[in-house]
Amino acid sequence: MKKILLAITLLCSAIFAQPEDSDFSYWPRSYFASIGFNVIANRGDLFQRSMKVIDKDGDEEIVNLPITKVFVAPDYNLGVNIREFTFALSFQYWSYTGTIANLPDNLNSRDMRYWRFGLEATYNFFYPEFFQVGVGLGYSFSKLSTENNVSNADGYFNSELNGSAIALVTQIRYFITDNFGLTSSMRIYENWYKSVHTENSGTVDFHDVDISYYWQTYIAISIGAMVQF
Repeated sequence: MKKILLAITLLCSAIFAQPEDSDFSYWPRSYFASIGFNVIANRGDLFQRSMKVIDKDGDEEIVNLPITKVFVAPDYNLGVNIREFTFALSFQYWSYTGTIANLPDNLNSRDMRYWRFGLEATYNFFYPEFFQVGVGLGYSFSKLSTENNVSNADGYFNSELNGSAIALVTQIRYFITDNFGLTSSMRIYENWYKSVHTENSGTVDFHDVDISYYWQTYIAISIGAMVQF
């Protein structure tokens, strides 16, 4: 999270603190906000279904992993356009009901919350036309919280998986007016979950349980609208 905050600080410094007599100040700039709707498919190590950790008392507990392959989430973006370049803050959050395969049939449907916060930089072809195609990269921090998916001798408890991701970003912008446009995008996140938090074990780094990481690929397809000013 500290890396993301540092990147935001550097980005804001570059955008807003340029001297007026620098060449950069003559580059056309505009700001935008957009909201969209994502369909997210995922595949990877989470579908191994479970992992074992040792709690603070030295007892074993099992983190039963979700296997929901497709879910939906809104997509919020704020950013700046500098000529053909776009720099954006991206945020997604959604709660949904998912499946935990290793739990009994009457318990395998659990509430989950997924959120992701990221930075993205894209290059827009065909600038400054009303139709633009962008390609870029992104970095994000993500969290997946699941209700009562951790089992031990005392019952069931919640868990939180924490991870980071790098992303390939593609987008299409169609400006209906100078201030309003339609957007669509596809993002491919290569996400590695590096730790899990449970009530009894606290935060457990996967290196401490002989797991380097849990790798999960997310493919998010979005359509939405944007306002530019």
